Formats: sequence, structure tokens, C-alpha cells
Amino acid sequence: MLKGESILIYDIETDGLDTSKSKAKWFGAYSYLDNKYYTYDYNDFNKIKVLSKRHKHMVGFNNIEFDDMILENQHKIYFRYNNIIDLLKCAKQKLSLIGLNPKNFKLKTIIDMLKISSVTKGDIDYKIFQKDKWTDEQIKEISEYLGKDIIMTKDLFEWFYTQFKPLSELLNKNDREKMMYIKASPASLSSRIITNLSGIKNEFRTKEEMDGMKSQTFAGGHHVENKEPMYKGNIVSVDFNSAYPHAIIMGNLCSPSSEGWGSNNYYDLKGSYNKEEGKIEQSLNKLLSMKIEASIKKDMIRKKSYKLVLNSFYGTLGNKCFKTFYNPTAAGDCCSMVRTWLKKLAKILSIEGFEIIYGFTDNVMVKIPEQSSKEELIYIVNKFVEEIKKTIPNPKDSFGMEVEKELKFIWFIAKNCYVWVDKDDKVGYKRTVFDKNTPKIIMDVFNKYMTPKIIKELDINFTIKEISEQIRDIIKDNVELASTEFDVKDISTYKSLTSQHYDISKAYGAGKHFLIPNTKNLGVGRSKSNKRKVGVRYCTIKEFKDNGLTVDEIDISKLLEHLKPFYHTKKKNWSSKEHNGILIPNPKIEVVKI
Repeated sequence: MLKGESILIYDIETDGLDTSKSKAKWFGAYSYLDNKYYTYDYNDFNKIKVLSKRHKHMVGFNNIEFDDMILENQHKIYFRYNNIIDLLKCAKQKLSLIGLNPKNFKLKTIIDMLKISSVTKGDIDYKIFQKDKWTDEQIKEISEYLGKDIIMTKDLFEWFYTQFKPLSELLNKNDREKMMYIKASPASLSSRIITNLSGIKNEFRTKEEMDGMKSQTFAGGHHVENKEPMYKGNIVSVDFNSAYPHAIIMGNLCSPSSEGWGSNNYYDLKGSYNKEEGKIEQSLNKLLSMKIEASIKKDMIRKKSYKLVLNSFYGTLGNKCFKTFYNPTAAGDCCSMVRTWLKKLAKILSIEGFEIIYGFTDNVMVKIPEQSSKEELIYIVNKFVEEIKKTIPNPKDSFGMEVEKELKFIWFIAKNCYVWVDKDDKVGYKRTVFDKNTPKIIMDVFNKYMTPKIIKELDINFTIKEISEQIRDIIKDNVELASTEFDVKDISTYKSLTSQHYDISKAYGAGKHFLIPNTKNLGVGRSKSNKRKVGVRYCTIKEFKDNGLTVDEIDISKLLEHLKPFYHTKKKNWSSKEHNGILIPNPKIEVVKI
């Protein structure tokens, strides 16, 4: 699909990580124009200028903040007339918005998560790049290592191209040619698409212009707090579909008018808006229809890309960078409309005998009483949706509510942080419970030991002792699972000579190390044991085995931190302590050797 296009994928290898003084030693690239790979050492860097001038697009990973800066600072190689695409920025801006959350934003981690590359990144001794001359064998090793980076960057670029190419059809010619469907931030991409569909000019403010403007704030989404930490029964979670885009479209919030509609007996809005649908609302509605059509056809790539644009448009109303759309009053009124819907629905359901257990922005969780049913709930919800449509100037058939989840148990840890068991006996949780940095061993303990117990008991009933035993039982056969990953630089880059990373680099060299936290003073670290506290140091797996350490001498306190909300020694005492406004356990913890 991209063969013959004027695109160059590139990467460099350097003798350090400080962009102000490090030098590039090798440059690798792949040209779609030539269908060819290139590798140059620093003696041939004059060829980079020739190669870059032949290509319109230059694509790398962290190239703007690293590769390009080193090439400019130390080698006077500039890509000012090329269209630069940084896939690291693309990943940070877009992945989470389409439901993808890598453990970190390293190239290998993203590639592994997406399962898209035919190669695996190898290891190399980075000291090899501090040399000025290399043997034929070393040149081969460097070429293979750099070549894998190029292939992985190429694979990631092609993935982004495939995912967001449908949006190119909605951009103007200039934005298409600059591949803005890949490189633009979600809000910027949304502004470009909606202005193009609307036939209006897309304008951005400069930093200087924004600095001279006073920032305006407005209230956000509504939160219905849970009264109890735990609920069992017939629980249904319902969502307003595309709540914010629908509020903007149905309320004509991008079409201010002094003689329009606004605050009334139903809504408390700060602005007033035209009763007739404007060009921007028409364009948003067109995009919404395209998303619905893609969903019906099960075209998930188009559905996700259209959804990203729709959900990102609200951000243009509250960001003064977007001159064409910036309207903090409209942004606040959008939130106000959705808050009103959620509050009124909660009140209606409560009157009808349903127990409102939680609500957040555009979602409400309801416990259905024994004398009622899900069908009755849906009937009341649909009647409420019809009521909403009578209160706004531009109602849409696409607006409604749908059942998100059906649960039999839910446990709240904090605001928008909870664990549940659904009607099919599957345990789920919000991303705020376990994040992308949660170690695999903790997920193993949770999935293999804790999850079956939660399903059986419909309760969170664990002790620190039993969880500790489960962790140790797993690591006794595989101590590597207890290791902590450290990615350290050369010691010359550290200003603090007392930092843990400096100690690790000094002892084991630059690069990635998996070290075991232990209580036997083995390895690196400055913690010392005393009567009140056991000192913890970090050793390599080899050191651990060579010195005959056992699983009981592994410090698992940091691993236990990931499961801290789950364990207690007695039934929870839900005290007055709060976290983000929600009651949390205040257990009496027995002293247990961990």
C-alpha cells in the first residue's frame, strides 16, 4: 500500500543519552520510495542529507526530542523541510483513546502489546557505540541491531497508517498530504476534520496569543457517590451513548445566539444557542452517522477512528488554542446538560424503587429490587430518553442509553476505581485498580487465586498472610518473577552519585537489569538493617542463586503494595477514613513477617 511513497523510516545509535553533547555513531533507514534499507556510520553521514532531501516524510520513534536534536546539535544535519512524524507522540496521544494501554511507551513494549512485528529486539552492549572503529563482526552486530529497530518502527508506522487512514478521507488536501490523520493530536485532528466537513476556516492561536488570554474554568461531569463499599444482587450499569457529542449536536452548542434557547426549567445553562442546527453540528452528526454505520458493518477500524474524533471534539471548546471553536461557556454548558441528565435519571429511578449505587459522568449503576426487573428498568430509561428529546431544539434518533454491564457483585475502592463480578461469573475491574506497571506475578495471584474466591464468595475477604503465601509459592520455582526491572544509563550521565540507578549502573553497567530485592544485604543499595527495619538491597538473579538465598529472603513488600486494598485480617471496619470522598477499610492489621 505504501510502496513508492516518499517516506523514510529512520533511527540512530549514539554514544550517550545527553542530546546536548552525545554524538550519533550510526544511522539506519528504510525508504518506501526505494524499497531499500540503508545503514551509515558517522563517516558517511553526509549521505543522510542526500537521502532525506529525496523524501517528503521522515518517520521515527522519539525522533523529535532525541534523534533530530543530536543530529542537529552535533552533526549539523537538519530535516526542517521534511514532514516529521514522531510515533512516540502518536502513541501517547492516541492509544489510550482507542482502548490500548501499554505498560510503558518503549518501542518494544508497544510492538509486543500490538503483536505486529516479525522481529524481536535484541540486546547489545551499548559500549560498542562509544568506539570509533569496529571489526567486521561488530559492524554486522550493529547493523542487525539497528535493522531490527528500523523494522519495528516501520511496523508501528504501518499499524498507525492502517488504523487512521479512514480519517484521511475527511481531511483537506493539505492535511492529507502531511499525514495529519497520523501525526495530529486527537483534538487537533478533530478540529481539522470538522472544519473541513463544515466548510469553515480552521484557525489556531499562537502561544503568545494564548498567554495574553485569561483562562476560564467550568464544572465537569457529575459523580454519584456510593453509600456502601460493597453491593450484591441484580446490578445493571447503563450508559448514555456518546453523551458529550450528542449534547453538543442536540443543543446546537457550537451556534451561539442571543435570541436562541438556553437556561430554562430543565437546564441551567450559562449561554444561549440557535434553535436551528448549525454547520458544525451538521458535520458532527454526519460523523456520528458514519460511526453508527461502521458499527453495523462491524468495521472496527473505522468505528474506532470516528469515535476518537467525536469524543475529542469537546476538548476544542475548552482549549483556547482552537480559535475556531474555543467557547468555555459552551464547554461548561455541555457538561451541565450531561450532569442534568444523570441527576434527573437517578432521581426518577430512585422514585420508582431502584437503588442508585453509583454514577460517573455518563454512566449510572442501579440495583434492581426483587419485585422488579431489567426490562422494567430499560422501559423507564427509554421513557426518560424521550423526555430529554423534548427539552432540546435538535433531538436525534441516535441518542439513547444502553446496558453496559450486568453484575451480581461490585466493590468500590475509590472514586471510579472498583472490582466487579458479572452475571457470567467473570471478574472485571477498572484500570485504576491495576495499572500498566502491575507486575505479572501480582496479576497471576489475582487471576489464579483471588478471582475464584471472589466469584465463589462474592466478597473481598483476604489477609496479608494468605496473599504473601501465594506470592512466595509462585516465586519459589521462579525467582525471576520477584525481580524489579531497572533500565539504567552510563554512570557518566548521573549527577547524583548516591542514587540507586547510579549504584546499579556502577555495579552492573548501563542497560536493562532484572534485580531481586533481598533482605541479606546482597547487591546494591544503601538501606541498612536496624532493630526497627530490615534493609533491602538488589542483586542479580545469578548472585541470588550463587549465594544460596531462599524465597524467604526475598523482600515482597513492594509486590504486596499492589494488592494492599484487598487484604485485611478481620472483617472490614468501614471507618470515617476516606479516599477521594469514599469510605475505605480501616482494618486492624496483625503483624506478619512478609
